[in-house]
Amino acid sequence: MPPRHATILVDTNAIQAAHRYGCWNVLHKTFKLETAEYCLEEALRPNRKGKRLVNRSRDDLNQEVHTHAVTDAQRATLLYALQGRVDLDDGERDLLSLALSLKAEVWWLCGPDKATIRAMHLLGIIDRMCSLQGLAEVTGMRHVKLEEQYTEKWLSSKRTMLQLGMELI
Repeated sequence: MPPRHATILVDTNAIQAAHRYGCWNVLHKTFKLETAEYCLEEALRPNRKGKRLVNRSRDDLNQEVHTHAVTDAQRATLLYALQGRVDLDDGERDLLSLALSLKAEVWWLCGPDKATIRAMHLLGIIDRMCSLQGLAEVTGMRHVKLEEQYTEKWLSSKRTMLQLGMELI
């Protein structure tokens, strides 16, 4: 589990879930949260019904999470490393591109996507994955009711499947 004040990369789903389950404030005060510009835009973009994933202003979120622009060169580095073995959406791609370019030696990524987990496994950095549940527990929050994909149990089972050579389903 990441220690307090560690750098945590958060994807769109993790940003949304942390707000939905009421743990965003404690997370941004406990960890150094970072994300790709695309992930933050995705969280704030209205859907077809006009509803946003996170009902906050960009200015407020920018005070709580450090946002990085991702370059085409960073994306190319990731795509070359993966050799087309994983189909990532744009947010997953940008967050992983950012992860590979981080200067910090110690960081973790919180994102409950099977494609992200598979890509991190192929890149040899699966041990840097963390669950939203695990992060909440480091802050002292216990018994937060989360959907399955945000739990430590779910992440652990997906990691085990990959290490045994099984395909994620």
